[in-house]
Amino acid sequence: MPIKSKKLPHIIRSLRNRNYSLFFASLCISQVGLWMQRVAMGWLVYRLTDSTGALGVIDFIGAVPTVILIPLTGYLLPKFDPRSVLLVTQSLLMSSAALLGALTLTGYASYTWLLQIALVMGVINAFDSPIRQSIVVKLVDHKEDVSNAVALNSSVFNAARLIGPSIAGVVIGRVGEGVCFLLNAASYFATIFAVKAIKITGAPEKAAGGKRESLLERFRVLRRFPPFAYVLTLVSIAGVFGVPYLALMPAMARTVLGGTSRTMGLLLMAVGVGALAGSLLMAARKSPVGLDRWAIRCSLAFGVSVSIFALSRSVGMAMILGAPVGFFMVTALISCNTFLQTMVDDEHRSLMMSLYVAAVTGIAPVGSIIIGQLAEMIGTSGALCVSGMICVAASLYFSRKLDSCRTMILRNLKARGFPLKDGFRWEK
Repeated sequence: MPIKSKKLPHIIRSLRNRNYSLFFASLCISQVGLWMQRVAMGWLVYRLTDSTGALGVIDFIGAVPTVILIPLTGYLLPKFDPRSVLLVTQSLLMSSAALLGALTLTGYASYTWLLQIALVMGVINAFDSPIRQSIVVKLVDHKEDVSNAVALNSSVFNAARLIGPSIAGVVIGRVGEGVCFLLNAASYFATIFAVKAIKITGAPEKAAGGKRESLLERFRVLRRFPPFAYVLTLVSIAGVFGVPYLALMPAMARTVLGGTSRTMGLLLMAVGVGALAGSLLMAARKSPVGLDRWAIRCSLAFGVSVSIFALSRSVGMAMILGAPVGFFMVTALISCNTFLQTMVDDEHRSLMMSLYVAAVTGIAPVGSIIIGQLAEMIGTSGALCVSGMICVAASLYFSRKLDSCRTMILRNLKARGFPLKDGFRWEK
């Protein structure tokens, strides 16, 4: 049972909801296992191939299904009970992780096998990720807790990014990558247990009037409410040119700073600390009013911070400048995610989250390839500066676009029962 709301600090207020508190607890376990698997997969691929290119291919194979299957996932997911979908996807992901562990421990793991499993897991995640994003609204009893729940999800993700790789490093060194895969497989039991215990009332999402919309009609929501298209495009640009800065971290650590893998670990840790701080800040917000402006400002600051980070010439300076990169990246993404979830109707939420997940994670490998090629032409620092400036330019452009829709946004918030007077003045 969740803690009584009176005993909860404001920053974790969404845990007063029984369903969300169960989901949150399972997320804490499963995200650590997921990060252990990511580290182990990368280490295993490099051990088998001695190729950095192979690492990029694995990431690309695992992410592409999310983009390709957007029309299918956005149309099909609203037709089914989200709990049933999660039980299926989590069970399949658990089986895939167990298979990885078995192949690795028995010595049968090969790059071909890893590619095939990565593709299968990518297809499963194309259904799993959007439903996990969109179900948050159904897990909280108070709509004012939605933004807090989204931010807490992000804080778990970023905390696991710090904890999971550390555990994986110890496990890989002592017993090998296979045990990491098996531990991740075991972590899915927590999510499966939580999903079974969650109680969601109501039927699967339906369009207004009970009539099912066609696939094309579902996508027309982007035209009917232009801020959706603007925010998603902003996120997509960040996914292509901003988020792939992580792919250049090894080059930044080794080529620019003259360090080792330990240097890269320190840089990622600094980014992770900033990201965790950003998640907690967003969790403390009281209202979704003004999130469109938060998204623009944080996206702008993210682009600037990436460009400044590129100028680092010492490890200490890079760590100091890396924390704002993680901070503004996470605050921008949480702002966009919460804005979309708050403003969209129930019947379009799964589609919107499919588009969001694809924009953030699905096209990031494509961006990594683009930025990687750019780095070979003008250097790592130059590529990071250019990518940051592209994010700045996009933020300035969409700032004008969203400002032109300000009345439409406020009207939508008012219709959904969010108080504007005090909240709007506070956001300014």
